[in-house]
Amino acid sequence: MAVAAWLRATRPRPPWRRVRWASTQLCWAAAVVLLLQVPPSWRERTEGFAASPGRSTRSVAVSRSAEGSVAVAEKPAKEDWRNPPGDPSDDQRWALWPALPIAPYERRVTMRYDIIPGELWSFEQKQGILYIHVPIRMTVYRMQSRRGLFVYAPVAPTKECLRLLRELEEQYGEVAYIVLPTVAVEHKYFVGPFSQAFPKAEVWVCPGQFSVPFQLPLQLLGFPGGDRLRILPSPSDTKSGHQMPESWKEEGLDYRILGPIGKDLNNGPFAEVVFYLRRLKTMLVTDLVVSVPAEPPAIVLEEPRALAFHARDNALAPLDASREALIRGWGRVALFALFFQSSAINVEPVSKAIDDASKSEAKDLGWAGLLPWNFRSDWKKSFDALRGPIGGGGLFVAPILSELILNRYLSSDVWPFVEDVTRSWGDMERVVPAHFEAPVNAGAQDWRDAFRRAFGNPPVAEGDVLGSIANFLGPRPGPQPLAADLQYLRNISRSLTEAGITDPPENL
Repeated sequence: MAVAAWLRATRPRPPWRRVRWASTQLCWAAAVVLLLQVPPSWRERTEGFAASPGRSTRSVAVSRSAEGSVAVAEKPAKEDWRNPPGDPSDDQRWALWPALPIAPYERRVTMRYDIIPGELWSFEQKQGILYIHVPIRMTVYRMQSRRGLFVYAPVAPTKECLRLLRELEEQYGEVAYIVLPTVAVEHKYFVGPFSQAFPKAEVWVCPGQFSVPFQLPLQLLGFPGGDRLRILPSPSDTKSGHQMPESWKEEGLDYRILGPIGKDLNNGPFAEVVFYLRRLKTMLVTDLVVSVPAEPPAIVLEEPRALAFHARDNALAPLDASREALIRGWGRVALFALFFQSSAINVEPVSKAIDDASKSEAKDLGWAGLLPWNFRSDWKKSFDALRGPIGGGGLFVAPILSELILNRYLSSDVWPFVEDVTRSWGDMERVVPAHFEAPVNAGAQDWRDAFRRAFGNPPVAEGDVLGSIANFLGPRPGPQPLAADLQYLRNISRSLTEAGITDPPENL
């Protein structure tokens, strides 16, 4: 999510347009240069942090309820939590990581969860940059109208991931459909290799696909050719020749497409497809909305060094891997993943950051122990805002999208899309995003309110009394980022607009 937005925002542009952008990003770029390095040489680890009973560095399959979460262990099993996890096993090796060199690079652990036992599963890996690791999720649905599986937003098809999926195939039939529901590169680059592992499956992709620096056919990016590869048409489209499979209609599968939207629709638009599993009253989304859990997800906790790294208040603070510290580290990781730079930190001068890193206890964790900022004493209010006024969590619009992309196309695209979903899938009971927490207990109005908290009230047609009353009452309370935490993204947005790179934000 963040990777794709960042790449779209920083595409090559004429030199005269780069001047203001470069000056705005100078401090952040310096931190990136100092922090980013090739992954440390991994050493094998036979014992480590036990996130939950049954944790393994090999295949993990877990059942959990919609309300459940994996609890943080009271403390690491031994001090060897500080050691790197070791070279990836053959089952967990993702050989194509250089195509998008972001963490966790070659080692991709997969955890499978029952969302609805025997009906719906999530396959979770982690992904990130600069020690900012968050879950990335593939969702698998068992079809009833025919024998087979429907796969939404594939993840890295390691041997471990494929073995966990083959177990489902043995019970419920082969993978029949693979859906790429976005144009975002951190989701897209898995789909070609994934589809090759399931040669009988149809591959359906979100419209608006692009590649940089040159436009290339999807087949040259590893996607299958011929009739297997299809573009998802608008549900009302009767002219494209790519119609929704009949088995989807029989199954009650439905979808809506947002986009493509953007100033340049040929080189970097945004688009996303959300699916509705009517039989399960469940919506699948990729990046549009998220819900942040109070405690670190098991896939992140599986290798806790990043959490301990960010649990420090500053570079000279002692390392701590207690339960409280890892929860604190998770809250800070979430803030960085969502905002790049929030009001929770004070950025250090580069010279002081380097000097402090030389004295840090965290040098053996990687990145030379560098933490070029101090966390403010009231940093947690930023995280608490993401959990809502009573701390119960819930949906909110991903800030990078709300501030850099969606706010430019509200009346033309976003609100019609949001309202269509709300009307069409009014019996919705849960949402499964591709990042952070899932499943999320949420209905159609929870979905709509997430956008109302981000953008204000939608336009109301003249004479729509009920709509006017709803706008007067406003959205229900829920997770909402602090304005101060959005400021860095808004500064980026202003720079992009002034440079003519993006359309200006829309004021409703």
